[in-house]
Amino acid sequence: MPSPMDVLPDLATRPMTLERSRWLGRGLMAASALAAAWWLRHLVRSPLTALLLAPLLLPAAALGIWAGITLNAMDWDDPADFDPGAEA
Repeated sequence: MPSPMDVLPDLATRPMTLERSRWLGRGLMAASALAAAWWLRHLVRSPLTALLLAPLLLPAAALGIWAGITLNAMDWDDPADFDPGAEA
């Protein structure tokens, strides 16, 4: 029986497509929004622990939303900053 962990190298080596990028971006934004909503709910129930978690959780949620928006809007097939005539 094959191990479920055998799939991970295939996931890491597949090329990034526009559809994969958008799904990944949406997933990051959803996870970040859920973390921020959890923090707001936690702020109402126990403000002290929520305030202690804020310096870690809120920047991570903001970074996740920013990365999600970037991945969702990125065009992998025709990037705006790529000049095919330029030499490396």
